[in-house]
Amino acid sequence: MSLRPVDIARQLKISTTTLRKYEDMGLVPKTSRTLSGYRIYTQKHLAYFTCIREMIQTFDLKFIKKVLQKVQENQTDEALWLMTMAQSDLWNQKKTAEKFINRMQDKHSPSVKDITIHGISQKTNIPATTIRHWEKAGLITPCRDPHNNYRKYNSTHIDQLLTIYAIKISIQTHHGKHFIHALRDACQTFDSNNEDQIQELTDQVKNRLDIINRLQCKALMSLITLIHQISPQ
Repeated sequence: MSLRPVDIARQLKISTTTLRKYEDMGLVPKTSRTLSGYRIYTQKHLAYFTCIREMIQTFDLKFIKKVLQKVQENQTDEALWLMTMAQSDLWNQKKTAEKFINRMQDKHSPSVKDITIHGISQKTNIPATTIRHWEKAGLITPCRDPHNNYRKYNSTHIDQLLTIYAIKISIQTHHGKHFIHALRDACQTFDSNNEDQIQELTDQVKNRLDIINRLQCKALMSLITLIHQISPQ
């Protein structure tokens, strides 16, 4: 049964322009055309569009395209593994956030100094590339070895990095071009000696991660539903 673009758009509460955008990006299979050039959508297309609208609540279009192209290529297991990888990444975010929470609660953490960027990356679970990016953005300033100019980090840097990471999670919209400015402003106003601010940030981080986890689970369920709907009976 063919479906009009406007009917799908109304059902999903989006515009027909958005439908065309998804098709042009390759998120759904190519459509047939009428003699007059109008798109002919099917129940299969509706299933794809429905899945996209669920996934977009927590994933960007680049990731969604990667997953759904695997589905279109009949590599459904690969698509599911991509979702598993996303869940693994979220789990790592949770473990890093817990490092911040534990460090804020334990004011007597062992003191460290003169550790390398790779050393502090291991201690914080934050990639060295991210640390360098934050340094370039002016969020953190490492010490420098006077002999070779290598970066050197200490306990204060660990606190700073974990705090930046926690604040990054707590900011709702973190894909915009102005995000780094919002992150810098939030870091400047955060007082690591203020118990109320620490508790507020801790609650925000936990809540945000829980929300993302639920949305990712819903996205996975929608993907599984799509796979069942388009699979040969």
